[in-house]
Amino acid sequence: MSPPEPGTTDPITGAALTPVTQTAPGDVAAVVEKARDAQTAWGATPFDERARRVRELGRRIVERRAEGAAIMAPELGRTPGMCEIAELNNSVSFTESAIRASRRALAPHRVRLSVLDFPGKRGVVEAVPRGVVGIIAPWNYPVSNFMKSLVPALLAGDAVVMKPSEQTPRAGAWLAGLAREVIGGEVVQLVQGGGDVGGALIEAGIDAVVFTGSVPAGRKVAAAAAARLIPCSLELGGKDAAIVLSDADLDRTALGIAQWSMFNSGQDCSSIERVYVEASVADAFVEKLARVVSGLRVADGSGEAELGALQNASQLATVEAHVADATAKGASVLCGGERTGTGNGYRGTVLDGCTHEMRVMTEETFGPVVAVCRVSDADEAVRLANDSRYGLNGSVWTRDLTRGEALARRLDVGVALVNNHSFTGTLPETPWTGTKDTGPGVASSEWAYATFVRRRTVMVDKNKDPDPFWMPADESMATFRELLAQKNLGGGIGVMLKLGGVLGKRVKAIRAQLG
Repeated sequence: MSPPEPGTTDPITGAALTPVTQTAPGDVAAVVEKARDAQTAWGATPFDERARRVRELGRRIVERRAEGAAIMAPELGRTPGMCEIAELNNSVSFTESAIRASRRALAPHRVRLSVLDFPGKRGVVEAVPRGVVGIIAPWNYPVSNFMKSLVPALLAGDAVVMKPSEQTPRAGAWLAGLAREVIGGEVVQLVQGGGDVGGALIEAGIDAVVFTGSVPAGRKVAAAAAARLIPCSLELGGKDAAIVLSDADLDRTALGIAQWSMFNSGQDCSSIERVYVEASVADAFVEKLARVVSGLRVADGSGEAELGALQNASQLATVEAHVADATAKGASVLCGGERTGTGNGYRGTVLDGCTHEMRVMTEETFGPVVAVCRVSDADEAVRLANDSRYGLNGSVWTRDLTRGEALARRLDVGVALVNNHSFTGTLPETPWTGTKDTGPGVASSEWAYATFVRRRTVMVDKNKDPDPFWMPADESMATFRELLAQKNLGGGIGVMLKLGGVLGKRVKAIRAQLG
C-alpha cells in the first residue's frame, strides 16, 4: 500500500483530513497578476493606514485563536493549546513591534551633501515597495513562519502571494483568509501545492521571494531567483549547539535546554540538538536533563501534552535513524528513544556519550532528541560547536556573564545567547539570521527590509548657475581641477580664496557655449 499523500492525515490518529485543492502550476501566473494589480493602490496607501490594518490582523488572529488552533492541531500533531501558545497568542504584540521596526526601516534618509562641493542641492533616499513578494513557508510553524515575512511585506506596501507547505495547507489558507478580510482586495493571494508550485511562483514574475526550508530546496530557489535577478531571503535549517560550563546553574540550565530542545517536539530549525558539557559537571547535568525530558507527555489525542507527534512519517524515520546510529556507535539512551505507539508519537530522548562520528551530532534531526557530548573545557566546546555546516543559534550557559558573552561571540552563528536560547525568533525588532548552510537570509527587524523594498534616491538642485565641473574643458577647468584637489588635501584659506575666484570664471565659460 502506498503511503498517504503529504498533509492528508492527522499525525496522531491517522484520520483523513479534508482534501485541499492544489493550484495548477500553469495557473500561478494569473494569481501573481491579481496581486500585482492590487499592489498599486496598496502601495499608495499611507503607512499609518497600512499599519492599522496589520495591527487589526494581529488582533483578529488572537480573537480567532481557537478556530485557528482547531485547524492547525490535526495537521501538525500538536494539541490545540500548544498551537495557541506557539503561534497565535502573541500576534498583537508581534504586529506592534513589527510596526515600530517598519517605521525605522521605511523612514526616508536625508543625503548629507557638502554645501561647498554641491551647492544648492538636497537629496533623500526613499524606500519603495518591491511589488509582489512570494513567501514559501515550511510546515513546522505554519502561521508564524508566514507572519515574520507577511507583516513587513504588507507594511512596506507590497502585495503577497503565500505558498504553504503541502503538509500544512489548511493553516496557511486560514491565515490567508484572515489577511484578505483585514487588508482587503486582492493584496494577499494564496497558492497551494508542492515544489512545482513553488517553482512556478518564482517563474511567474514576482519581485522578491522568501523561502524557509531545506538546504537542497533552498539552493534551487536561490538559483531560480538569481536567474530572474530578484532578491531572495533564505533560512535553511540549523543544528544548534549549547555549551554548559562547569559553573552553570545546573537546575536552570537543565530546564532551559529541555525547553529549547523539546519545544514543538524539536521540529524547529533553532532547537538545541547538541549540548557540549564540561566533564566535571556532566554526570549531574545529564541526570537533571533526563529527569525533565522523561516527564514530558506526548500528545495522543486525549488531552493537553507538552510534545506533539512528529508531523510526518518521513521525519519520524529520520529521528529513529539518528538514534539508532548513535546507539550503534556507543551513545547511551538516558530516556525515550522509542515510539509511543500512537501515530507518529516519539518520546522525548536524551542521548549521552555522543561524538561527531554520529549523525545525531552532525545532521539536522528535527525531532525530540538532544545529544550530549562531554568536553574537557570551554575551548573544546567552542571548537566542536563551530564544527557544523549550520550556524543559526548558539548559547553558552554559565554564571560568569562576562566570560559567557565572550565565548558566545566566538560561536559562528547568527544569534548568540547566554543562559537562554531560541526565543529571539519571536522578536520582530531583532534580526533572525545565520551563517553557512543556514543561509544568508535575514528575517524580522529593520535589517530584513532589503527583501521587501528597493531604495530610490531623489535629488533636487535649486541652483540657477551651472555647476563648475560642467564642460568645456578649458584653461579655467584645469585651474579649478587643481585647486579642488588642493582643497581636498587640506589646503588653507589661500586655496579657498583662489577657488572662489575661479568659480565665477567657470560659470562664464560654461554659459559662453550658448553664444
